[in-house]
Amino acid sequence: MLDYDKEAERYDASRGGEPRAAAAADAVLNLVPLQARRLLDVACGTGIVTRRIVAGRDGLRVTGVDLAPAMVRRAAARL
Repeated sequence: MLDYDKEAERYDASRGGEPRAAAAADAVLNLVPLQARRLLDVACGTGIVTRRIVAGRDGLRVTGVDLAPAMVRRAAARL
């Protein structure tokens, strides 16, 4: 099993980086009703997608959670 704490530093680059994050955020936002004001991002990882979701919808408060402390630290720094 992948150790996400050890992978946090290189995770984004190994998973398609910003282009993949943009596509993922667009896909999520297409599923979230326009009137939604809160979203829970479960397994937010490094926050690369979370950041784009936040930027993509005014007034949407996004909370990210992840089990891997190193991922959460990267997400907190990014957001």
